[in-house]
Amino acid sequence: MNLSDIQRYLTDNDLDGWLLYDFRGQNPIALHVAGLRESGSRRWFLWLPAAGDPAWLIHAIETNTFRNTDPALGDDKRIYTGWRDMMEKLPRLLGAGKGRLRIAMEYSPLDAIPYVSKIDAGIKELVEQATGAAIVTSADLVQFAQATLSAEQLASHRRAAAHCLAVKDEAFALIADRLRRGQPVDEYAVQQFIMARFAALDLDPDHPPIVAVNANAANPHYAPGPDQSSPIRAGDMVLIDLWAKERATPGACFADITWTAFCGDEPPAKAQRIFEIVAAARDAAVAFIRERFAAGEPVYGYEVDDVCRAVIQEAGYGDAFFHRTGHSLGTEVHFTGVNIDNLETQDRRRLMPGVMFTIEPGIYLPDDDFDGSAPAKGLGIRSEINCFVHEDGVEVTTLPLQKEVMKLDCTYSP
Repeated sequence: MNLSDIQRYLTDNDLDGWLLYDFRGQNPIALHVAGLRESGSRRWFLWLPAAGDPAWLIHAIETNTFRNTDPALGDDKRIYTGWRDMMEKLPRLLGAGKGRLRIAMEYSPLDAIPYVSKIDAGIKELVEQATGAAIVTSADLVQFAQATLSAEQLASHRRAAAHCLAVKDEAFALIADRLRRGQPVDEYAVQQFIMARFAALDLDPDHPPIVAVNANAANPHYAPGPDQSSPIRAGDMVLIDLWAKERATPGACFADITWTAFCGDEPPAKAQRIFEIVAAARDAAVAFIRERFAAGEPVYGYEVDDVCRAVIQEAGYGDAFFHRTGHSLGTEVHFTGVNIDNLETQDRRRLMPGVMFTIEPGIYLPDDDFDGSAPAKGLGIRSEINCFVHEDGVEVTTLPLQKEVMKLDCTYSP
């Protein structure tokens, strides 16, 4: 994202500029947009006006830190020494005094979107007092500048998605093969198999995937390990959530999928019914987005969450879906764009062209006897897909969709 793109966005959204601020790395968004690897030890500002040239305000002791900044962001580096000096020079940096300015900063009213709340209340008060400006949230501006993907990044995501789908199939096939042979297999062994396949494909998973059986799958962030791993047996439900990006591709983007399988010929009717509810919620979310785009209307993250969640609530499992519907996806597994969320936060960011996100509803029943066993095995089912927003609609990039619980042929065959 270059300066001209940002300035066009500012103009189109009636903003006078974007004021980036940081102190000792507390605002990684400012660091990223400013092209800085480190922040130094004193407060600094970078003013990106809707028209005209950028300008910096930095402390006298930090001239070396800001010596080699991006030439596209200008060489107008104004120096302050003390807080009084900073307060005096800040209005001049913004060109204040020609009417009340509307400026964007990393602030979110009522902390509705904490992912972009990177300035503290004190600096907001300072800027308002010093400049008289009206500060508005930079939430959509941040995702425009950081989370809209290039064609090359989208291509890297597609390749990662193809690998993740294939490795998922290989992992389920490993489980089935071990059970058919009467060989032991557990969550950790399958997780390590996935990690080995990612290494062979030169993929970076960031951290190990989730392989969870029965009640463990009812904990959305369960993670097996060498000291925490349940066996996988015939008659069990198994959830695999895996993610990765290309290790050697600069700016590569993640794929992130979740599938659920049954170790046997026919999953219990209740498990299949729970999956159908989850899949219906997933598909309702995608359909809603497509309807809005077809009507030429904007769509926001919180609205999609509401639509998805309503399906599960109407089926009587609202309390068993206790996380957001989806998260931003990009060069990080949890990226800086819009989340599909009106539960944990109220994400009022728009689904703008170029952003990518997950849709991953789930139902989690840790004490459920889905197969009539005693004691109850527990059940957790989630279906996760990835979506990319084009100018005219949304694309599911992780096809095929899971339409029913996978059936693993585990019939013992010595």
